[in-house]
Amino acid sequence: MNTSLIQDPRASSLLSRVSEDVSLLRQDVGHLVQHAARHTLPETARGIADTARSRLLAGRDYTSEHLRSLGHQLNRPATAWVGGAVMVGLLAAGAYWFLKSDSCRACCREDDPDAG
Repeated sequence: MNTSLIQDPRASSLLSRVSEDVSLLRQDVGHLVQHAARHTLPETARGIADTARSRLLAGRDYTSEHLRSLGHQLNRPATAWVGGAVMVGLLAAGAYWFLKSDSCRACCREDDPDAG
C-alpha cells in the first residue's frame, strides 16, 4: 500500500510499523522453517528411529528366546509326546464309555423327573 495516499500521519505511521512487523514476521517464519528443517526434524527423526531400532532389537531377543525354549521342548524324546497323547486318548475313551454305559443312563434317569 502506498503511504503517501493516506493523509492521516498517525495512520500512516501505524501502517508503516505494521508493514515492518509483517516483514520481520515473514523473515522469522523463514528462519524458523529453515532451522526446523536442518536441526529439529532430523534430531526428532533420529530419536524416533533409535526408539524403533531398540524396540525391534528387544522384540527380536524376546522372540529368539522363546523360539529357543520351544526348540528345547521339541527336542524331548518322542516317547514323552506319544505317552502324553496316549494318556489323553485313554481319558477321552474312559469318559465316552462311562457316558454310554448303563450305570450312567440309570443315574441320569433318577435325576430326570420326565424320564419314565
